[in-house]
Amino acid sequence: MAEIKVEAKRSGLGWLWALIILAVIVAGLWYFMHVSRAVPATAAPADSVRTSLLMPATTITGGPSNG
Repeated sequence: MAEIKVEAKRSGLGWLWALIILAVIVAGLWYFMHVSRAVPATAAPADSVRTSLLMPATTITGGPSNG
């Protein structure tokens, strides 16, 4: 009679790696969705008159007044 070779079942950890990768993907998606809500959707444009580095000509050429 022929012998049938029976190998012990290998318990692979492929399912564990798949679960870890899935958890990392879900955590990354949650993080990016959470952070994007904290930022306002529309930002007000900066006031170019008040944020300008240029000084008005009257302030520079006026100089101190002696009265």
